[in-house]
Amino acid sequence: MEVMQALVLTSTQLRDMLTEAAREGASLAVASLRAELHQAPDDATLKKLRAYLADPASLANPQDHWAHSELIRRIQPTARGKPKSTAWFMRFQRETGLNECFTRPSPAYGRRREWSFADIRLAWDAYYRKG
Repeated sequence: MEVMQALVLTSTQLRDMLTEAAREGASLAVASLRAELHQAPDDATLKKLRAYLADPASLANPQDHWAHSELIRRIQPTARGKPKSTAWFMRFQRETGLNECFTRPSPAYGRRREWSFADIRLAWDAYYRKG
């Protein structure tokens, strides 16, 4: 017969253990929320866009999410960690047809145009996953 170890706790010990576990869980959740609150809106959008490009299933409705040219230029930075150039973006738009897609004016930046995540993904795939 195999020996099985057992741990016997009083109700007070169990309650204390569960309370401590709940405190630790709450602390982790609060720290995560604080990090998200301190994140700039553009950084949060860029993070969401990168996740969507890596895994399209990560976003239920990509037509409802928008990004402007600066964020698109920051998706994959240069070797020095800088955003791609404006000239790169102009070529990217022309070669992929992104410049022909529907845009909206940016709510935060007025005249700056924004494209839906769905259109950005189609352009990104066409540009980087050629043949």
